[in-house]
Amino acid sequence: MALTAGSRIIFLVGAVTFISFALLAEYALDLSVPAVVLALPLVPVAVIFVIVRRLLHASPHAAEAPAAAAATMTPGPAVPFGAAGAGAERLLAASPYATAAELSELAYARPELRPAIAANPSAPASLLQWLIEQGEPAVLAAISARGRLLG
Repeated sequence: MALTAGSRIIFLVGAVTFISFALLAEYALDLSVPAVVLALPLVPVAVIFVIVRRLLHASPHAAEAPAAAAATMTPGPAVPFGAAGAGAERLLAASPYATAAELSELAYARPELRPAIAANPSAPASLLQWLIEQGEPAVLAAISARGRLLG
């Protein structure tokens, strides 16, 4: 992840300020400052130099490649941690961190996962009500096991 322009400016201003105070302390106030104190602020300056150099030499086609790849991908159900496949969908159905939208999409697309979704503590009331209306015995049992019956 690249630093923002504001972060680069803050690094640069901090490094210049630190070097200025170190030089002021060394020469104007007659304080003895170790050489490492003068060299340390050069690290962020070097980092900024490398970042700017990479940005200037980056190929314009490199930035377009991820966008082109994303455009050709077909959207599927959201899965945690970028995983894919039936196993990942089962994990998502049981995950307490799954969003209401993810659980709703899975309940509609994968009927065999409905009992796991009904048992999920993050399943919203509206989804539970819809699952009850479907009348599947395994789903009704999972909802009753939660101890949270909807009228």
